[in-house]
Amino acid sequence: MEPNFVEIGATYEIRIDAKGVRDEGIGKVGNFIIFIKDAKTRIGNMYKVKITKVYRTFAYGELVDINKPIVIQ
Repeated sequence: MEPNFVEIGATYEIRIDAKGVRDEGIGKVGNFIIFIKDAKTRIGNMYKVKITKVYRTFAYGELVDINKPIVIQ
């Protein structure tokens, strides 16, 4: 079951599904939309993302290792 909340400082594996207008990638953790700084060119890949800010229904995060996508087999 996916979590319905995220915590500041926690790390999640997130697939970048779309790009935002402010140079960010967009992914989801459960019902939360996560805006990921500097990830708009990485659509389709999964990354470890550290959460930096949390609001009621969305959060902001940053890539933990920008050069190393998670390989799904």
